[in-house]
Amino acid sequence: MKKKIPILLVIDHFGSGGAQRQIVNIANGLVEAGENVHILIYYPEFTHHRANLNNRVVVHEAVKSNKLGFSVVFKLLGLLYKYNYKSALAFLNTPAFYLELASLFYVKKITLTYSERTSLELMPTGLLSKIRYKFHGVCKNITSNSIVQSEKLKLVHVNKNVVYIPNAMPEPFFDIEINPKAIEERIFTVVAHTTPFKNFRYIAEALILYKTNFLSPVPKIYWYGRIIKSDEFKEVENLLQQHDLTENLVFRGPSEDIPHVLESSFMLIHPSKFESSSNSVAEALATGTPTILGNISDHEIILKDSSAGFLVDLEKPIELSRCLEAATKIDSIEYQQLCENAKYYATENFKSESVLKKYIKLLND
Repeated sequence: MKKKIPILLVIDHFGSGGAQRQIVNIANGLVEAGENVHILIYYPEFTHHRANLNNRVVVHEAVKSNKLGFSVVFKLLGLLYKYNYKSALAFLNTPAFYLELASLFYVKKITLTYSERTSLELMPTGLLSKIRYKFHGVCKNITSNSIVQSEKLKLVHVNKNVVYIPNAMPEPFFDIEINPKAIEERIFTVVAHTTPFKNFRYIAEALILYKTNFLSPVPKIYWYGRIIKSDEFKEVENLLQQHDLTENLVFRGPSEDIPHVLESSFMLIHPSKFESSSNSVAEALATGTPTILGNISDHEIILKDSSAGFLVDLEKPIELSRCLEAATKIDSIEYQQLCENAKYYATENFKSESVLKKYIKLLND
């Protein structure tokens, strides 16, 4: 049987980020659908998700020898001529730029797709960054994992095929059954690393206000994710100590088993100031875990369509305090309904099969 013309995927590395996990899921799904898939990375030392990659995916490694990354561009150009890919998909701004630049020196036809994974609010605003972003105009397709950002991108790339494609959640999250016992301990969970924009200060301030304003015991919130020390993180640690709340906001570090962390969680809190589309929110919904979401990006739309949680104003910690207090009063019937709503919404929107169909269509058109 003749081998199919290959498809090329491009990303920076196989590290622990959400974009990296998504591209591994897509690569695996394409292979299982019968596609011949290659993937290029240029930071091979980051390997977190590599173990999950199907061994039929061909991995190419470039060495980024300097900040400009011309060595990556030359590697890509060589691959384009050697394998004559029918299409290529790049995740993230910089990997896409390298692919787009290489394509300018490639005389044959290839369909390029750029997948925007970063909050537009976090994009650099310097002249060079703006010029680099303009290069996405050489792509035929532009995707975003955010409903709101997809609409914004349509205004920027008016002549391109801009498509909303949500994140696909791995099956282990859907395999988790709704856990009615989570209501007994009512442990709230955050899944994020601790850079300041993930907004751990907001959580701490909400707990302080809770302690001041309500008579009921202060809830416990477990924060899972890589602990990145910063001046602000140290300030918040001191703040928690001053108010005797170190047992109420506990930074537990990264976990290798987030599905089971969510299984035992009462609700997920997502306090981040910026986000394109949160993997942790989709993961929580897939496990049947209700959510408390900050008022950014797609969160209001998700909560309106799913009826699986609550929206809070990220400028007002007291709103989270009140929401936590209300959540502690939810009875088992109300909680079960929230869990079922979460599971149903995730099944309808974040299953790999429906997401992969959209990518397969773009990469084969």
